[in-house]
Amino acid sequence: MKAYCERQGLSVRQIRFRFDGPPINETDTPAQLELEDKDTVDVFQQQTGGVY
Repeated sequence: MKAYCERQGLSVRQIRFRFDGPPINETDTPAQLELEDKDTVDVFQQQTGGVY
């Protein structure tokens, strides 16, 4: 997570990572998430605010 953010020039606080729906925490390991080769982690930039 940190390496991705550094390469993209973003703060870890600005980005959310998800695997199969649930969010990934900074302390989660690939083994805990049961990640396998070719699995995809989704990355979203956090949004704040909005228009009503």
